[in-house]
Amino acid sequence: MTVEGHEVFRIFEPVGPFSARDRAEKVSERLRKLAYAPNADVADLKANPSDYSTEIKLGDAMITVVTDDDAKRMHVSRALLAKYYVDQIRDTLNLARQEHSAKYLIRAAIYAIVTLAIYLVLVWLVVVSSRWLIRRLQRPGAVAVKGIKIQKSEILGGERIAELMAAGVRFLRVALLFILTYVLLATEFNYFPWTREHGQQLLAYVSTPVRFVGMAFLNYLPKLFYIAVIVFVMYYVLKLVRVLAREFHRGNIRIRGFYPEWVEPTHKIIRILLFAFTAVLIYPYLPGENSPAFKGVGIFLGVLVSLGSTSAVANVVAGIILTYTRGFRAGDWVKIGDNVGEIMAQTMLATHMQTFWNEEIIIPNSVVLNSHVINYSMLAKDKGLALHTSVTIGYDAPWRTVHKLLIEAALKTEFILAHPEPFVLQSALQDSYVQYQINAFTDKPREMLNIYSALHSNIQDCFFAAGVEIMSPVFSAIRDGNRTAMPAQYLPLDYHPQGFRIATDDAKAKTAGGSKEG
Repeated sequence: MTVEGHEVFRIFEPVGPFSARDRAEKVSERLRKLAYAPNADVADLKANPSDYSTEIKLGDAMITVVTDDDAKRMHVSRALLAKYYVDQIRDTLNLARQEHSAKYLIRAAIYAIVTLAIYLVLVWLVVVSSRWLIRRLQRPGAVAVKGIKIQKSEILGGERIAELMAAGVRFLRVALLFILTYVLLATEFNYFPWTREHGQQLLAYVSTPVRFVGMAFLNYLPKLFYIAVIVFVMYYVLKLVRVLAREFHRGNIRIRGFYPEWVEPTHKIIRILLFAFTAVLIYPYLPGENSPAFKGVGIFLGVLVSLGSTSAVANVVAGIILTYTRGFRAGDWVKIGDNVGEIMAQTMLATHMQTFWNEEIIIPNSVVLNSHVINYSMLAKDKGLALHTSVTIGYDAPWRTVHKLLIEAALKTEFILAHPEPFVLQSALQDSYVQYQINAFTDKPREMLNIYSALHSNIQDCFFAAGVEIMSPVFSAIRDGNRTAMPAQYLPLDYHPQGFRIATDDAKAKTAGGSKEG
């Protein structure tokens, strides 16, 4: 309830058919009439108590009624509340009448003129400074702002940034002028009693939301304190985990059965779990966590993640399993399915492999987990990797000679180890040849293809130098006069293919001749 913009007192309880708002409007209207009635003496204000209420009157004019419900709402007695109302009405009416005096109005007009002058000065400063800044930004032939670059690529040019900043200055100028004008009107209206309510209403449009936000922020401070404590504790927990991971990596801390390659993925998993745990702890203290909109958005995002991340989750789980099963590490030479190459990296979602021909193959971790993996590097450094290849030689070649030649060819091959020594297995005795398998060890699995190629070349050289033909899988038992199956540099200088040799049985020939004579 107000008079000339001055609040007198507040009414909260209804009386009979009249609501609290109706009562306040009626009392405000009566007080305004009294403020413009100079003959009404406010000293005659009286409170007349009765059994059920206390009437406040000015002479015979009823102003308001104080009920027991009003007194109960204010937690005071009805008489004390009535006395307070009388004092407030008397003071407000006296103040309203003073504000209608010539002295007060002249002073209000002076304040209004000074305020207008300050407003015009501020407007001039805003306009002049904004124009100067815009001219500075859009000065021809000179770029006042440097562009945004990432390495050698210019993402946003300096001229474009200057244009955006000039547009921002113009927008800020309009906003400042609007705010200054708004504040001017609210202040000017507040100087005069006839317009004070309008000025207070203008200020209320701004002050009410600001006050609401401020109160909401003050009420949220305890929850914000809880969040700050949780974040502070988790920050140092993460720092401790990082220090422990570094010490594990350096070898200063060791746990039996915990391998060095597990340090980094374990650190990442623990960090993710700690972040998730922190989010769970913070969630109840977030603003608006109980609002239907917040819950709806959370459910919607959860459904999207659950529908779209099924394969991603499977790959992440598979990546964790592969890490802790120690099937391979970065730098190992492996065979995954039909792909052979070096492991370049293993992320949470996929395994990156580089082949001998510099092809990069990206295999999802779930596919790797469901495939058989052959690791050529796991035991190569300690025990050596056994490489083997087969050759078939006829039965006419002594097997001891073949063994010797195969071992000699293996030892001549680069990256083949002398210890453990190469050895030969006779893996099959076929109808027309013997299958020999040479087994040799290397500690360079990355060079497998080159080693095999060199080993095959050395086998041919050693066999041809020893005069042993590699006629596999079968060869004809009768020479037809063709060259032997070896390169020319391994044959004697006077070598030439032999022709067919035909011989007859003399006894049979004589018998056949005598029969003809008889």
